[in-house]
Amino acid sequence: MDTVMIMNVVLDVILILASIWMVFAIRGIGGIVGQTLTYIVIGAVILGVAHLLATFTGALFAPYGGTVHRVVVLVGFIFLAWGFRQLAKMR
Repeated sequence: MDTVMIMNVVLDVILILASIWMVFAIRGIGGIVGQTLTYIVIGAVILGVAHLLATFTGALFAPYGGTVHRVVVLVGFIFLAWGFRQLAKMR
């Protein structure tokens, strides 16, 4: 692996660890707020994983790496959007 790929993997792992930390930070929050934060954090975890997948699939599946990354990011954004949509229930 070259230096740039190693840096990318390190940064991707930091992103995933930060999103996992978010999971532990919201534990115990119940109700609509907890449900909202759960969906948002799931989206953040998926987005962190998307970056790691992009790092590895870019080299392994050159023509499809970008597509795989975008599909995973789309799923992450769907969870984020669903979480933010739950905020409307708090009104």
